[in-house]
Amino acid sequence: MRPAILVGAIGVIALVPTIAAAGPRWDDATAQTIGTTAEWTSKALVTDLDGDGWDDIVFANGGDYASAGTPEPQRIFRNLGNWGAAPPHFEEITSAVALGTRLSRVIKAVDLDGDGDRDLFVGGAHQTVSGLYLQGPPGVFTDASANLPQGPVALGDAEIGDVDGDGTLDLVLADWGAPPLSGGGPTRLWLNDGHAHFTDATAQLPAVKVGMSWDLELVDIDDDTDLDVLVSCKLCTGGKAYVNDGTGHFTDESTRLPQRSNNYEYEPMDLDGDGDLDLVTINDGPSVTETILINDGSGHYADETAARLPTGNTPGADDNVIAFADVDSDGDADVLVGSLSDPDRLWTNDGTGHFTMDDTIMTLDTPGTLGLAVADLDHDGRPDVVESQGEVDSPDKVLLANSAVAVDTSAPAIEILRAAALGDGRVVARIHDHKSPSTASDWDAVAIEVTAPAAATIPLAWYGEYEWRGSLPSPSAATQYKICARDRAGNQGCSELRSLAGGSDAGVDATPGADAGTTGGGDTGCCGAGGGHGSLVLALGAIVLRRRRR
Repeated sequence: MRPAILVGAIGVIALVPTIAAAGPRWDDATAQTIGTTAEWTSKALVTDLDGDGWDDIVFANGGDYASAGTPEPQRIFRNLGNWGAAPPHFEEITSAVALGTRLSRVIKAVDLDGDGDRDLFVGGAHQTVSGLYLQGPPGVFTDASANLPQGPVALGDAEIGDVDGDGTLDLVLADWGAPPLSGGGPTRLWLNDGHAHFTDATAQLPAVKVGMSWDLELVDIDDDTDLDVLVSCKLCTGGKAYVNDGTGHFTDESTRLPQRSNNYEYEPMDLDGDGDLDLVTINDGPSVTETILINDGSGHYADETAARLPTGNTPGADDNVIAFADVDSDGDADVLVGSLSDPDRLWTNDGTGHFTMDDTIMTLDTPGTLGLAVADLDHDGRPDVVESQGEVDSPDKVLLANSAVAVDTSAPAIEILRAAALGDGRVVARIHDHKSPSTASDWDAVAIEVTAPAAATIPLAWYGEYEWRGSLPSPSAATQYKICARDRAGNQGCSELRSLAGGSDAGVDATPGADAGTTGGGDTGCCGAGGGHGSLVLALGAIVLRRRRR
């Protein structure tokens, strides 16, 4: 054990599915999926690694807590998609991918070299080197670690996103530094040239040493469409907020956050439906409880925990991780809390960012949860959970949602952060599915749908956090468009129709909900023809349209 847009819905069409009576919401399917693991696992990653439409599982392995333990293999399990047949439903492909035996606390999977598939970054821990593995043919990876800045690091976390606006995905890294841990380490920035060759640009971040960060986030806290950096800190008087000037140069504006020590995580999500990103933190509240921080719309945060979580904030629990998922499919983000010392638990959101402790909690009392990942592993429309376990003798877990978890019929939330204008067709939208994290692999399609002067579909590109961008060619006074997204369950939604007729972007719909997509992948007005695995989801539809508050 370790030491102690007016934002809001302008049109809603919702049919909420019936959920079974109270009882365990997830069933233990570990034996039928990944079998028994035995490593110290810090984080779990769930992603469609090989592009076959089924989410795979990757575990970042290697302990110990404050000093280096024995290097361990990074475990990778491929989803076979055979859920109608007898188990096993995953096969281990660790040896084939060949990430090696190492110490790591974090693995990320995104397209770093621009060829359309997902590559792997493996962060080094305890003063070891990091790894980079580029995917060629599906499931075939080449070691390109020489493309990274060389030298040992002690990474607690890493995030990927385009911080300098050049269209490539960069790496931001939380480094603990060399022992002793109380000395701290720098937050690092490695810039991508577009071909997965990285250069060290750490000098563009504040020269602040952070003492033991378990979580780093790229978050557009002030809605200016660039990615800012939040760094949790256990051995500091408070976490860090580094604000981006749009070119990948950052200033320390940590006073935007309540300053408290023992912070394990900043997890961003629009909790209250006002369009900007709020935060849930871990262990930095009174008696090592969680904290709910509400964004005022300008990137300054206030602690509203007492009003928003009257019960269920467990004092003294050694919690480690937050993940968001819409467990009841009502169009808001519920909270899963992973704990090292106590049962993992669930807070349900009432839609306004006020939470109630769910008495059914998680199915298992797993004292060792260091990481959580949420995805629909078996394509039944319900969010399943993967738990990474470490520090105690508890193997990793795969939990399959049962009928006490709602089938996902909720459309994506769409907010336009940057609207097109005459002479400038650039568009930026924040799009999420009420779950975290979110990357391009979580979506079937995200696009600008142009309706006038001629119909066209323009795919948007994910560049970090929940943000996507694209550009309208030759925008004119006749241009009308909307932003549409379809999640992998087949749920579809669009923003209101937008017009440049007056020289600037404005919503033009007279009837709220007129541009609403439907679930099931059948609406060709959203992102082209239907897709995903929405045929397994009832065509009920919950459409949430958002407009900027300011």
